[in-house]
Amino acid sequence: MTKHRSPDERWEQILTAARACFLENGYFATKMDEIARASGLSKGGIYFHFESKREIFRALVQQEYDVTMAAIDGVMSETNSVPEMLIELAGYFMELFTNSDRPRFMVIIGEMALRDEEIQEQLKELQTNYFDRIAELLNRGVEAGQVRECDARSMAIVLKSMLDGMQANLALGMTVDVEETLTAAMDLLAHGLIQMD
Repeated sequence: MTKHRSPDERWEQILTAARACFLENGYFATKMDEIARASGLSKGGIYFHFESKREIFRALVQQEYDVTMAAIDGVMSETNSVPEMLIELAGYFMELFTNSDRPRFMVIIGEMALRDEEIQEQLKELQTNYFDRIAELLNRGVEAGQVRECDARSMAIVLKSMLDGMQANLALGMTVDVEETLTAAMDLLAHGLIQMD
């Protein structure tokens, strides 16, 4: 007999199973039958919560974003200095990237964004929210005299691009020393790269 669960628990059960299937087979090779089997539910049970495989995937994209934004908001609500917050966020992302399957899943999301216009628009909106939040943090640092004057929006894009590059390397199976990489990133942020006369 199937254990009774709340709609939210069923929803999470389906997303967890679907994520594992997408990671193993990719989006296009994954069938709803496989998601149903992995979740322990019938296909009817899946369709009760989600209209399509695509809707499941979009929910997973949103879930990835929500987890990350919750971490950013948590750090930004603290009373630390902005440089300390940036270090904490960098550490969070490095640990997340090296101790989870997120980098591989982000590759699948990227592939889908190239093929599906709605998912592409969803991803653009989520990325824009990332940029806005980090820019807000940088502007706070400028106002406090903790960060030099800069175009906060452009700098936020640069910082996010660094993280995306790290994710891509890890998705390819490269080994990264978290502490050394974090130290190098913070040194680059604090002192720049080019020695000016």
